[in-house]
Amino acid sequence: MRYRIEYADGRCCNFANSRKDLLDWLKLLKDEKIVDIRKIYKSGVTDSVIDSYRSYLKQ
Repeated sequence: MRYRIEYADGRCCNFANSRKDLLDWLKLLKDEKIVDIRKIYKSGVTDSVIDSYRSYLKQ
């Protein structure tokens, strides 16, 4: 499963290839303002999952 991390400025984003990669990114990006985390399905459809990972953002 792929994830897209979107930032507040809206001009860039990062991709994580697995949940483990996503959690590693969230640890590295403590000072960044993240506005959304989207799960990317194989069909190309995206779904917001930021509520599931909000506890990792506050650490």
